[in-house]
Amino acid sequence: MVKKIDYFCGAFLSYLISNGISPALFEAGEKSKIVKFSTNLGDYKVYIKYSTICKFSDRKSTRKWDVLFTKKEMDILKDFLEQNRKHYFVLVCTDTNMKENEVAVLDYDGGLMCLGNDSVNRERRISVVHKKGSPYMNCYGTARSENQGIQIYKDFNKYFLDKASV
Repeated sequence: MVKKIDYFCGAFLSYLISNGISPALFEAGEKSKIVKFSTNLGDYKVYIKYSTICKFSDRKSTRKWDVLFTKKEMDILKDFLEQNRKHYFVLVCTDTNMKENEVAVLDYDGGLMCLGNDSVNRERRISVVHKKGSPYMNCYGTARSENQGIQIYKDFNKYFLDKASV
């Protein structure tokens, strides 16, 4: 049986491979994966998670996903960093019909700022919001309010590929 994370991780791996990148996959958990790869922009290590619950607001012009992190996943993230690598969260956001799709790429420090490090919240989250027509998405979470969100590019190619050399 194929788990959802395998499917969503596979979509990201397919993106890398179709751009001439050879990724290495490392198991992280039942609902997350770690992938390492290199491009002409550097060496990367990404933590892949997903959400299939898309919430709409403002007459369907704004979409929001909550990506949940367990205590075990938070423990994995404590040992995530490696020297000489760029570290990112790759959050695959869709709905149950896979019609509303986005890939949010958030740098490691920004992701941790959203997740926080308090001992009260057992499950933490990163929320991803996209307003129709915007070239950006907003990320916030357990430790950051929406108005303190981190703005990221909607076009996630900007994080991994130098389009001039592709």
